[in-house]
Amino acid sequence: MEDLTLQVQPVILKFTQVFEIEEFVSSNGGATRVKVYDSIDLQLRDLYKCLHPQIPFSIKAYEPWLASKLTGKDILLYGNWIWYSYENELVHLLPEEEFITVRTSRNKYKITGEEQALLQEKIIGIVGLSVGQTIAIAIAMERGAGEIRLADFDTVDLSNLNRLRCSIADLALNKAEICAREIWRIDPYLKIRVFKDGLQENNIEAFFTEGGKLDLLIEECDALDIKVLARYKAKELGIPVLMETNDRCLIDIERFDLEPNRPLLHGLMGDLNPGLLKGLSQEEKISYLMPMVGLQALSERMKASMIEVQSSINSWPQLASAVTMGAGVAAELSRKILLNESTVSGRFYVDLDLLIPEPPKSFQITETESRPQLLDPAILKAFIKGFRVDPKVEVLSDEEKEGLLSACLHAPSGGNCQPWKFYFHRGHLFIFHEAHHSVSMLDYGNFGTYLSIGAVIENARIFAYSKGLILHYNYFPAAGYTTLVADLHFEKSSELLSYPLSLSELFNRHTNRLFSERKELALSDENNLLDLIGSNRIAQLTLIKNTDQMKELAEILTEAEKLLLLNARGHQDIFEREIRWTKEEAESKKDGIDLATLNMSKAEAIALKVAGSRHVMEWVSKIDGGEAFKRNTKKAIAASSAVGILTMPFQTAEAYLHGGEVMEKLWIKSNSLGLAFQPVTQFSYLLARANNNGESLNSTEKERLKLLHRQLQAIVPQTKSREIVFIFRIGYTEKEAVKSLRREISKMKIYD
Repeated sequence: MEDLTLQVQPVILKFTQVFEIEEFVSSNGGATRVKVYDSIDLQLRDLYKCLHPQIPFSIKAYEPWLASKLTGKDILLYGNWIWYSYENELVHLLPEEEFITVRTSRNKYKITGEEQALLQEKIIGIVGLSVGQTIAIAIAMERGAGEIRLADFDTVDLSNLNRLRCSIADLALNKAEICAREIWRIDPYLKIRVFKDGLQENNIEAFFTEGGKLDLLIEECDALDIKVLARYKAKELGIPVLMETNDRCLIDIERFDLEPNRPLLHGLMGDLNPGLLKGLSQEEKISYLMPMVGLQALSERMKASMIEVQSSINSWPQLASAVTMGAGVAAELSRKILLNESTVSGRFYVDLDLLIPEPPKSFQITETESRPQLLDPAILKAFIKGFRVDPKVEVLSDEEKEGLLSACLHAPSGGNCQPWKFYFHRGHLFIFHEAHHSVSMLDYGNFGTYLSIGAVIENARIFAYSKGLILHYNYFPAAGYTTLVADLHFEKSSELLSYPLSLSELFNRHTNRLFSERKELALSDENNLLDLIGSNRIAQLTLIKNTDQMKELAEILTEAEKLLLLNARGHQDIFEREIRWTKEEAESKKDGIDLATLNMSKAEAIALKVAGSRHVMEWVSKIDGGEAFKRNTKKAIAASSAVGILTMPFQTAEAYLHGGEVMEKLWIKSNSLGLAFQPVTQFSYLLARANNNGESLNSTEKERLKLLHRQLQAIVPQTKSREIVFIFRIGYTEKEAVKSLRREISKMKIYD
């Protein structure tokens, strides 16, 4: 509740005899303790100048005027003495009316005498005394109200002193009390009411109406529930609300006095229950704050800072310069509102970057592969018809060919880019690399593409076995023409065939990022996965299950993810080509990564959108930030049962194709065992780039990747002599994942 015995409130004393002053000083510790400030003669001279502006000041004219004012009394008895008990200070001042006359004299005629008198009848309430302190002091300095009510439960921290006007001696003191003290040091006659418990349900009526209804509410608090609660009350009572958010000097005005049906916060946050907004974490607040302040409207540095909250900084940044500028604007607008000079509601910016613009900066990606045109079906058909194709017996019906392509298209691909084209001809199925879809930072040497096409071949094998067929295939059948990646054909088997994976299991394969509480990998499931490739002498699978090693791996893998996001070309790939931000976009394009599949909270999704700005990411990189980008994968790996690393003895296109076949087997089998499966393989692709020509990586990035590789080799010694082709995590979950979409067969198939 309101503190009615505020210790910092000055006492206004009126002495009638000089000895009374002496006795007061003596009773409070004497002249050695009480600091006495008496400048009454200078104040009276100021008063004389204000009352006689038309004549130059002269002692000859002033002294008779002063004598008439004193009427024979000692000048020590003129006016009032102000006792600041907490400072042991006694200050001699003009009487209230004369004090106000002199103190507001320089307001004229930006504020007329009539307007100044009208403002003295107004009551302003200010909630939140960090930013609010500077606004309150600006209003008080102009005497823009006759009464100011201050509400804040919080105390001053050392970190507040970058913008709060107080001293180191004020640490741990209440912010509202400090603000009142600062104002009373300027004007002890001004009426201030302090609510040291902040604005709450049990004191909101007193704050808004006791001793007179507020004429204006200035809301500057951090608590979302109080923001909403205060607005409900202001709307109920028809009180205008003003808020200044110092990033880009955002000014928010809601004229509930003129528009009683106006939605709270312009309807940006919908109908909110204040009770649901209590005690939110910084991360939880983001999903509510962003619609309120406008994500795209934030300054680039504030967006970057938002990413860093609870990583390299623990709260929102605020600067004294921005707070002071915003306070001036808010104080000016409060006066205009109270004097009926402004009637608008809405959201406005006083942004120096727009008012005094610098030449625009551009971020050029100088090292990038050009995106080739889509393959021309006519050229591909002509090539195949000119190629020595050994005709095979056609064993697939048209319906089975469609079924085969459905199985092939269910293969995974980097960023769900689906980099393939299919052509049936003379008993063969030719698979082409559609590079238009796959060019990216992670597809160095087309290794990612080849891994995906290897998965296509495995799916074709599973389909073939389901039909009693044997699959035959060749990698790169046309020497020197790598666009043609594989040639498949089928023959009927005279024997009953069996295969460890079924067609239904194939179509159940999916990425699942929805991690649950960690469970140990069952020995039977581990053996199932290892046995699946046990006879394969080329590919090897290593499963890391030790939680300490997994934690070390998580640091390595997420550092690579961060590096990719901060890299200009990697950033472009992810945000301009890969992510599908809405359900409608995902369904229309049927490729890329649907945001709904990423297992992100609202706050994390907002942070990802913020990261979509290249300017923001340049700043994050400059401050060596970005740790927040590692959180999600770190949590996922911590909740996983194991991290799998698939290796090959060499790094060639054929090795990745074969690795893709093995990867698909592991993926399908994992899902059939009830294991969630998620690739976390950015590191392996970036490492391949760093270890070769390093295009699009700067020297720091290359060295960082090589250091991470050495760290990984210490954890997984097998990787010292073998090439990493794929990394994944597996774990148990009962949560259903949203599955990525695929383009229609008609867009992937070349027709005769």
